[in-house]
Amino acid sequence: MTRVLRSLRAAPAEREAAAMIAAQLSRPGDPVRTMARVGALLTPYFDKETPRALREIEMEDWADALADFPDWAIERAAKWWKSADNPQRRKRPLEGDIAERCRIEMRAVRAARVRARSGWAGTEAPEERERCSPEAAARAMRAAGFSPAEDFTGPKRFGGAADQRGAA
Repeated sequence: MTRVLRSLRAAPAEREAAAMIAAQLSRPGDPVRTMARVGALLTPYFDKETPRALREIEMEDWADALADFPDWAIERAAKWWKSADNPQRRKRPLEGDIAERCRIEMRAVRAARVRARSGWAGTEAPEERERCSPEAAARAMRAAGFSPAEDFTGPKRFGGAADQRGAA
């Protein structure tokens, strides 16, 4: 996916493939699997005194927060939370912590969706434009308040003794 995203000259077939892959990778996960993954993530942090009814409500909150994310993103977010790459790993995660990480994991998929919708840079030739004639350029310059090009004596130099225009 990232190789296709880097390509500035993707063919229409590659764009369609990227859009199809993005759609498949964006499909929301299975709620049962999400609950199991969250349960495994939270096991080290569970307080044994919390009543089961409260745990069930908590798990429903987690399921709601993660309902739009695919299984793979939730899995990667949970593994990241427990990894050495996360300085907060010793703290109990909240739903928003894992949802935020899921959004980070989904960046390439979102980029593929945006590119598939908006087109890929470099896929179409730039529009050919008629070049401006010198006479038309001079008229435009005069209309904008600039002196004609024939009055131009060269670049203006600043500093030093050779500060005068026309001095050689």
